[in-house]
Amino acid sequence: MNNLFLTGKIGVGKSTILKNALKELNLSIGGYVTERIFEGYYRKYIVKSLYDNMEEYIIVRVDSRDNSKEGFMEAFENGVISILDKSLKHRDLIVLDELGCVENDIDIFTSKVFELLNSKKIVFGILKDDYCSFLNDIRSRDDVIIIRITEENRDYILDHIINILESFIHKTNC
Repeated sequence: MNNLFLTGKIGVGKSTILKNALKELNLSIGGYVTERIFEGYYRKYIVKSLYDNMEEYIIVRVDSRDNSKEGFMEAFENGVISILDKSLKHRDLIVLDELGCVENDIDIFTSKVFELLNSKKIVFGILKDDYCSFLNDIRSRDDVIIIRITEENRDYILDHIINILESFIHKTNC
């Protein structure tokens, strides 16, 4: 078991905890983080590569006036898959920040995620607190640990998360 995911309500601090945990690990890191950028009426979600810290792709743009969404599936199909392929080949730990129902019908992406989860690599990510077949399939796996981040535990859970990741490291090095 080398797969750890954080989940919890929006804004509870999942991504902050993930980033703080990564700072404590002495591993080569790949995968991606998702960032939100505000531009006028628009909220853009961008995937940023941790493999080389250079690639980034807009995956969704939301118009705040009517909450309409425009998805950029080619970003998943081309850019994000490329980041994950390179990370699987050349990195010790793969970050998936964050997985949600938007990706549910992007078969090439969901297949790649399951390939990562089936690999011997350490996978550390965030699952949206939402329900769809993609997320439910990840949650139902026996080789996945899921930790719910709450306002009550977010200030002291970091050490526990680091201990789990270090146990994965020890197991893969044996």
